[in-house]
Amino acid sequence: MRYLIDGYNLFFKLQEELLPLEEKREEFIHLINAVVGELKLQVLMVFDSHYQNSEDFASKRTLSNIEVSFSPKNFSADQYLLELLEWESKNTTLVTSDRELSKKGSFLGAKTFSIETFVNFILKKQKKRAPKGKPTMRETKANFERLHKAFEKKLAERGEEDTDH
Repeated sequence: MRYLIDGYNLFFKLQEELLPLEEKREEFIHLINAVVGELKLQVLMVFDSHYQNSEDFASKRTLSNIEVSFSPKNFSADQYLLELLEWESKNTTLVTSDRELSKKGSFLGAKTFSIETFVNFILKKQKKRAPKGKPTMRETKANFERLHKAFEKKLAERGEEDTDH
């Protein structure tokens, strides 16, 4: 199953931090890339192009697990998503909470998920893939170093106590 995602629609539903848009978008893309990679989903995420950066053809880049595309010149992401569905809607799910886009995508033969439905779908898939049994704890490098210093300090204090007697 291929998933076509209305990029900014998902992005603005999930992002609330006050970082500049491009920085937030890059963080968001890498987060989705990681999640999708774990679940082995085929994803193309489409964003509106900035008018001054747009080209006649959609720009596309491939990360390890997803493709990211910016709509071509004079096309919105919605128009480009619909064009993609006109070419191939079989085994495709359109992910958007835009009702108009969702209706048009359904008319073209795609299955549609709202953003909420897609997020719940991912969470269920992640839960199924989670290892059964006792969760394992992992220390971060910073926490490990902090604990290591505390241990060395305690060890040094004990050594001083032993020499005091």
